[in-house]
Amino acid sequence: MPVDEKKSQRREDSVESKLKRFSILKAEANTVREKDKILIRSLFQNFYQKQLTVGIGFQRAYGSILAGDYFDLVKLPENKYMFVFADVSGHGLPAYTTLIRLRSAITLAVKDMVRIHATTGLLDTRLLVKDISTKFTDIMDEANSDDFACVNFTIIDKDDGRFRLRFYNRSMLFPIVIRHGEDGSIHIFNLNQSREDWDPQKGYLLGSDLRKLLGDTYLDTPVCEFTIYEGDSIFFYSDGIIEAYNHEKGPDEFGDNRLENVLRDNAGLFPQIVVDELFRKVYEFIGKPEYQKDDMTAVLINFPSPGE
Repeated sequence: MPVDEKKSQRREDSVESKLKRFSILKAEANTVREKDKILIRSLFQNFYQKQLTVGIGFQRAYGSILAGDYFDLVKLPENKYMFVFADVSGHGLPAYTTLIRLRSAITLAVKDMVRIHATTGLLDTRLLVKDISTKFTDIMDEANSDDFACVNFTIIDKDDGRFRLRFYNRSMLFPIVIRHGEDGSIHIFNLNQSREDWDPQKGYLLGSDLRKLLGDTYLDTPVCEFTIYEGDSIFFYSDGIIEAYNHEKGPDEFGDNRLENVLRDNAGLFPQIVVDELFRKVYEFIGKPEYQKDDMTAVLINFPSPGE
């Protein structure tokens, strides 16, 4: 075979090999995401002996195989739960690597906390969040990584027909609460906005560079409490949704108002239908799939009404 033909064949083999690896990696990433969705739904099937319905949506940034958004529900001692919702810097493999490091830190810290609780009977969620933050930052520091994560740790504690939510927020968006009034009205509480009875506070994002810069204050994480009731819904989302925009029509973003309108107009529907409709509206707004420049993730949880 002539030299030129050999070179051409090698190039074709190289392209074919890369495409094959790409397809395998993409399939593995999709499998992981689908398993995450199944796991989250299964955990909510026996949430305080109630069956909660959950809608989950995620779309990777256009052209990315792997996503940097992350969510998980962790069972804690004393019949408490921790819902973790995170957005890590970057896209693709670097973002996914940071996500795995965050997940590892959470797993290790929860195991330590369970062991301490078994010995002492104490459950300090503030200390748990501090330990997760420390472990994650140590891992990032050892890897010499300048990437970071925004994380909202939500501790859920049931009290009769109410659920007390304690947010330890490290620069992530707060969720939105949807409540049905007795007169059929729909009330939207966007917890990113201050109210007379609500003051959203956040700590710093998590990353080794921030710890070097801030020192001891880096681990300070304010706690905010909000009570929801049976029949309420709570919507967690990443900023890729509200920051989506059409690159041909200017910088107008999808924004909070459009998001809240979708939630209000579809309140009462099965949560997966609501999430699917939201993503349809976002893609309709941006015009083309390639205009999606950030990962978009949404989790809508319906807390059943009394008697359900």
